[in-house]
This record gives sequence, C-alpha cells and structure tokens, in this order.
Amino acid sequence: MAKRLFQKVLAVGMILSLILGQTAMVLADDISDSGSPRIVVSGDTVTEIVAGQENRITLQVKNKGGATAQTVYVSPQKSGSDPFSVSVQGGGSIGSMGANGYKSITLIVNITGEVKEASYPVTLNFTYTNINDSSFSSSDTVYLKMKGFDKDPSYKLDSMKLSPESMSPGSSANLTGKILNDGERDMLDVDVSLSNLETEKISLSGGFSSKHYSSIPKGGSIDFAFSLVASADMAAGNYPVNIKLKFKDEFGKSVEKELPYYVNVGGVAGQKSQLEIRNMKEPSGVYGVNQNFTIAFDLYNSGKVAAKSITVTAEALDTSAVVPKSASVKTISELAPGATTTVSFTFAGTAASKSQNYAIQFTTEYTSGGTAVSSFKQFAGVNVNNPDSDDDNESKPKLIVSRYECDPLIVMAGQEFNLNTEILNTHAEKGVKNIKMYLTLAEETSSDSQKSGNVFTPVNSSNTFYFDQIGPKGSVEKQLRLYVVPDAQPKTYTLTVNFEYEDASGKEFTAKELLGINVKQVTALQVDDFAIPDMVEMYSPITVSFGYYNTGKVTLNNVMVKVEGDVECQNKNTYIGNMESGAGEYFETSFTPISSGEVPVSIVISYEDTSGEVMEETRDFILNVMEPMMPEDMDDMENDAQPLDMKKIIISVAILALFAMGLFVFIKRQKQEPNHSFAENTDDINDDDDDDDREDMSL
Repeated sequence: MAKRLFQKVLAVGMILSLILGQTAMVLADDISDSGSPRIVVSGDTVTEIVAGQENRITLQVKNKGGATAQTVYVSPQKSGSDPFSVSVQGGGSIGSMGANGYKSITLIVNITGEVKEASYPVTLNFTYTNINDSSFSSSDTVYLKMKGFDKDPSYKLDSMKLSPESMSPGSSANLTGKILNDGERDMLDVDVSLSNLETEKISLSGGFSSKHYSSIPKGGSIDFAFSLVASADMAAGNYPVNIKLKFKDEFGKSVEKELPYYVNVGGVAGQKSQLEIRNMKEPSGVYGVNQNFTIAFDLYNSGKVAAKSITVTAEALDTSAVVPKSASVKTISELAPGATTTVSFTFAGTAASKSQNYAIQFTTEYTSGGTAVSSFKQFAGVNVNNPDSDDDNESKPKLIVSRYECDPLIVMAGQEFNLNTEILNTHAEKGVKNIKMYLTLAEETSSDSQKSGNVFTPVNSSNTFYFDQIGPKGSVEKQLRLYVVPDAQPKTYTLTVNFEYEDASGKEFTAKELLGINVKQVTALQVDDFAIPDMVEMYSPITVSFGYYNTGKVTLNNVMVKVEGDVECQNKNTYIGNMESGAGEYFETSFTPISSGEVPVSIVISYEDTSGEVMEETRDFILNVMEPMMPEDMDDMENDAQPLDMKKIIISVAILALFAMGLFVFIKRQKQEPNHSFAENTDDINDDDDDDDREDMSL
C-alpha cells in the first residue's frame, strides 16, 4: 500500500512538473512576443495660452505599445528663441504605464518675451524601460497657440478741445483731450505725440513733443495737452493734426497708430500771395527753321505773404512745329511780397513747321501758406518761316497704315504671330509707285545708353517688302509673319513701319508709321514634389514643407501660399511678395484637421504675371481623418491595461493551487482508511509485489 501511495504521489509530481514547465515556456514566449512599450501624446495637441499669467496645460499620454513601460520620464524641449519657459509639474516622472494605459501630465508655461501670432512647437521627449529593463525612448510634439490675437487693441479720442476754438495765423492755442482704451487689451508703455506738423502750417510751441504713460488699462483713459502755433501766412481752413500713439500690448508686441484731429484756422482777409507776369518780351521779326528765339518776362508777387514752391512751365501749343531749346520748367523756392524775378525760355521752329505765327503757353503754379493756389496761364507769339513746307505741301501723296491687327492680340515671347496691316494712300488725286516698306525696332536698354537688336524677326522672308503702286485713295493689305525673341521683356513695343515711294513725276517721299505690339513673357513656377499622410487622426497636426522656384524670365508679383480645406491653420494665407527670375523660396506650415471622414485639402500658390493676370499652382489631397481615441471610463481602462503575461501567471498559479489542494485531500483520505490484518497486509504486499514483478517483466 505504501508503495502504491508513493507511486501515485510520484505521478502527481510528474504531472505538476509538466504543467510548470509548460507554464514557464508560455511565460517565456509571452515576454518575448509581447512587443515594446511606446509612449505618445493622446488627444488634442494644440492648446491656447495667455500672456501675463502662469499657464497650466493638462495633457494625456498613452502607452500605445504592447508591453508595460516602467520608470517613464518626460522632458519638454523648445526652440531657444521662443519667448516662453516650459516645465513639467512634479519634475517629469510619470511612473509605470501598462499596455494601452493612460496618464495625465501638466505643463507649466510662462511668457518671457514678445510673442507673435503663431503656434509654437514644444517637443516632449519620453524615456522608459520594459520589464526586462531594456531602455526605450520616443517623442511627440504639442503646439502652444497664443490666445487673444483675435482681439485687436483699440482706442479713441475723447473730450477733444482747442482753446481758443479757432486759431488765427501767427497765434497759438492749447489742444487738450483724453485717450480712451476701448479695446480688449491693456496698453503698456504708452507714448503720445503729434504728427503731420509743418512749420508753414501747424507746429508745436515749446514744451515736450511727446508724453509718456506707464499704461492705459482696458476701459481706462489718460489726459494729454499740447501747445500749438499757426504759421503767420496761413490761409483759412481746417488743418489735420494726427494724434500718434506708440505702445505695447499684453504680448509685448509694439503697436503704432494714428488718429486725425482737425484744427480750425480762421485766417485774416488779404494775407495771401499773388503772382503776376509783367514786362513780357516777345521775339520780334521772323525766325527760320532751327533758329533760336527767347521769350522773357518778370514774375512779381503783389500779395501780402511770400509765395512758395513756384513752378513756371513753357510749352508751344503745336509741339511738333516749335520745340524748347532750354529747360521747359523753371522752379523758384520762394518769392517775398513785392519781390520780382526774371524768367526766360528759348525755343526754335522745326522742319514740320509752316510759315505762320505759333503760340507759346506759360503756366504758373505756387503755394501760399502751404495752401495750393489755382494756377494761371499767359501766352506769347512768334513768327516762323519754312519755305520748303509751302511748296505744294498740300498736294503731297501720303502713305499711312490705316489698320493693323495682331493675331493673337497679346503675343508671347519665343513664339510667332501674324501682323495684318492695311496701307492706305490718303491723296484723293495722286497715286504712288515703286513703294518700299521695311520694319525697324531699336529697343532702349535699362541704361538708355545702348541699343539692342530687333525684338521682332520676319519668318521666312526679309525685313523689306515691295509694292508696285497704290492709286489715289487706294489701299493694299499685307500679312506679316513675325517671331518674338525668347528673352524679350514683357511690355508694349513700338514697331516702326518705314515707307519710301515716288509720285507720278518720280519725286521721292518718305513716311513713318508707329505700331504698338504688346508682348507677354511666359511665366513658370516650379514646385517641388511633396506629400501628406493619407490616414491621420482628428486634431493631430500635419506639417507640410516644400521648395518652389521662379523658372521663368520675368518677376512673379504678389506671390501667396494658401491652405484650403476644413482644417485649422495658424496662417491659411501667407504673403510672400515678389520673386525675381531664378529666385527660390522654401515654405513650411502646419494644419490640423477638425472633422472626420474624407477631408479635401488644397495647397494653392498664386501670383500675378506682368500683365496683372492671376495664375495659380494647386496641389489637391484627400485626408482620411479618424476620430480621436479617448478613454470613456478610466477605471475600466486601467483594469484592461493589465499586461497579458501577468494574467497568464495568475492562471498558472491558480492551476497549481488546485492540484496541490487535490493532492492534500488524497493523502489525508489514505491516512483515514481502517487498518487491515497482518495477513491481509502481507497478501496485499505480495499482491503488490506480484503486480510489480509483472509490471517489471512487461517492461
């Protein structure tokens, strides 16, 4: 019996050993296959902060890995130039986090400098170990958005008063008033001054030019006073004086604004300047072509105050017949009351003039006390003699380009176009013959000192064209195929059409016609390839960056980058400015999807070409946005976060406990059985031995 009991105990032990061995293997497999811990920020990563106070930001962090993270530590990192400090409450130690477990951390943020209307990134660096003491690290980024930029500082003038109410020229007055802060922010480090002041109008009279105040709280006000003086020769009227404020807002941002206030100057009758032209000396006799003649006169101020900023402009009414040989504009800074100055101009007749009298016009403009006075005009005459123009001048046959058309209307540089022309003989009786037509274009360079080659080149033909004859009032049509050189600058070019021809008697004539050709240069904007993730989580920021280049030959004006779509972006519209040919820029922005599902997003780069036409380069994307994964019940979540290997350990221990309990009960029952007789025991033992022998033989 004892031997049988021993064998049963041994069998149970072997079974327990097998179970423990299998459990150990399972646990070893679970530990090796459970994965690695991974700590990330869960939920919204964009948080608003307020200047002037300590900001406490609570964030949730999650272990998205498949294993327990132990001794978790978080340290925040920001750019050294960012105007704030950031730390973690409690020093950054989080403790342990089971797989899929959550914990909260609190960031402490204080503004330390001038902030901008932007979202500032803060990187959270995590370090931790698993249950095998292997080290891990991860990082995630949150964004701090300044709150209050949507509330602009604002103020208004109140209780404004000028004593006396109206100033006289040469007198002084006191300007007093209040500045009321009716905005949503405090105004700090405030300077109040007057601008738009001029010595010949309204100016300050002694005292300080500006007033300083430490602050104007929201809803509060400050008083100010300035002493003003009016110029002695001012005309009556209302003159603007600007109340200028310079201050800082709560974010440390400098702000400068101005509001106008009008000061009334009554004026005194008769105190103004009055200019007159006296002693006009017109040229006597007759002047031939290219023969200079001079016109002079006295400019006299018959008023009571000085005339300032005087300009006298001389111009022939027929500018093709008479041209200036001296400067056509004379300026005089000031002419005192009763003073006189002499002004003279030189002209000459041209080959286009006829034998007749030509009028010269003189226009005088000036100011009196800073107020513009209506200009006045005066005329003089000169006799010009041109015998050549008198010989049968009216009967000369003339060729003109009566009509022309570009196809296309605006031609592109580096391309061909058609120029359709109609040439008309304007004479009603005389025809022309032996007609030669050729095109010329000499483009002025930027230095105006050199000439470049022709911008337009005939295609499959020479630059000269021939016609036999054109009858009286007759016309011919000519289509030209022209090519524009690739590097032509975008603008309207003047193409000269030259004619050489003869009348019926063989007399030679020449003529020129000017045609305007509008040339446009091809614009080209190259954008680097870039991509954004197809699958994202709602409220998680996405960063986009790319380079773009002006590969065309002209400047791109008013370049702007826009983010379009149902996303939150700090600057949806970013103005770049002008890009010269060959210039390159780099753009980077972040945006956050604020709705789930398929969200279309477009990155649009727009610009204007030289003609003002708006062009766009667009990149379209479809974001698949998932709902954010947030815990509904933190208690259930912590229970669910127990590691899988711990559960298996508990199950294995329970199985061992059950086997141990069964063994204990079995042994106890064996001890409680009644004693048998010695013979029975002997027989039992013999039987047992016989059984053992049989078992041994079988083995």
